[in-house]
Amino acid sequence: MHSDILKLNDVSIFTADIKENNSLAIGVPHHTPSGTYKMPCESHKYGDENTGYIGNYIAEMLNCSFLCACNYFIDPNKNHDYNYSDYYLALQRCRPRYLVEIHGHGPFNAGEYDIEISCGSKEEEIYAHNLRKEIQRLINNECLKNDSDGDLAELKKLRINSDFDNIYFKATKSSTITDKRWVSYHIELPLMLRISDKKEELPKIGEKFTNILCKAIANTCK
Repeated sequence: MHSDILKLNDVSIFTADIKENNSLAIGVPHHTPSGTYKMPCESHKYGDENTGYIGNYIAEMLNCSFLCACNYFIDPNKNHDYNYSDYYLALQRCRPRYLVEIHGHGPFNAGEYDIEISCGSKEEEIYAHNLRKEIQRLINNECLKNDSDGDLAELKKLRINSDFDNIYFKATKSSTITDKRWVSYHIELPLMLRISDKKEELPKIGEKFTNILCKAIANTCK
């Protein structure tokens, strides 16, 4: 449904598929297609390449709401003096119990950690810990079933952190994440899980991780 929109690199567009009968929303506020490093947005110049494909896949698998700002001209998960963004307004229409936002960091931003999970505050940290533990449990289970799979072995090496005091991307300024009307997860994913030689596709290791993340979200957000 959204695949053609996610490929666009020369326009700013927002897309939403709202499922009011589902308590989960998947949000991707900074998607750009692979190779489009910067967005036309002064306050958030660098795009999160290919995150839209991950978010769209999870939303389709879980039949939940999907919100995605592509190559956008404003930073949609922040409050703006003049109004809420269309992304935020659509999220309110979803009336979720859980919001999972998919983000992507560059090669230097996250320091020593490959994946960071934040719920926006120290007080909400337990939710981030639970999701991290479920991701790691599922990776370990898959490794036991397929011990010759090199991609799974690489996934097991990923450094995943949900400790609010130690992560780089705390998401304290993300209005959608700090909104107390829902439990929020701000997930930062590395380039290795998002970028492949074929620009419009995820790498195989990214596909495997996305499947694991999808299961972890389903098991945690209920």
